[in-house]
Amino acid sequence: MPGGNSTSSPEARPQTHSEEAFQKLLLGIAGKAAEGSDPNALIQFFCQAAREFFQCSGVYFWRRHAGGELVGEQADGKLVERFIGLRLLPQQSAVTAAVIRSKRTTFVNHVSSALFPAAQEFDAHSLMAAPMVVFDKVIGAVTFLHDSEDEFFSEDLAAQATILAGQLGSLLEATRLGEVAREEHRRAEVLAEVATVLHGTPDVDAVT
Repeated sequence: MPGGNSTSSPEARPQTHSEEAFQKLLLGIAGKAAEGSDPNALIQFFCQAAREFFQCSGVYFWRRHAGGELVGEQADGKLVERFIGLRLLPQQSAVTAAVIRSKRTTFVNHVSSALFPAAQEFDAHSLMAAPMVVFDKVIGAVTFLHDSEDEFFSEDLAAQATILAGQLGSLLEATRLGEVAREEHRRAEVLAEVATVLHGTPDVDAVT
């Protein structure tokens, strides 16, 4: 289950978007992947569409690298240029780093710069992060930020973010496997061609 520290009244929280709108968002992301777009285009589309859906200040995509380090790759919204290339270590005090360890979506309202110094530069008032888990392995995370409302995120929004991050992770893995399959097919074609040439040409040097 997603977790958070918000205890505000329902009136203070943003209204959960309709199920119809959410399903439309999921279909839109899946449709973008079906176009055969490269992973970077898919991630950028995801960030933009998710930010518009949640009506937040920024959506940020992190890739997990060896050793658990997170590197900011793509984003839409506030301080995109500053985010690209940003690095987070697993032990750092950050909402996003925490979800990598717990594999659970988490939101924090009334963000304290003392507790989360990494969010201070982005003037974060509310933060939410969702891990991308593929085959029980965390491959990255998505962070959602609001820079003016202190009670922006809720359990309902966290549940939607969990589904979205899971969908993106699955689509990226499917894209990766597709690229691997195409590369293996290409190699098989080359080997078949070489075998054919070898069969009809006794001069190995010429084949080489």
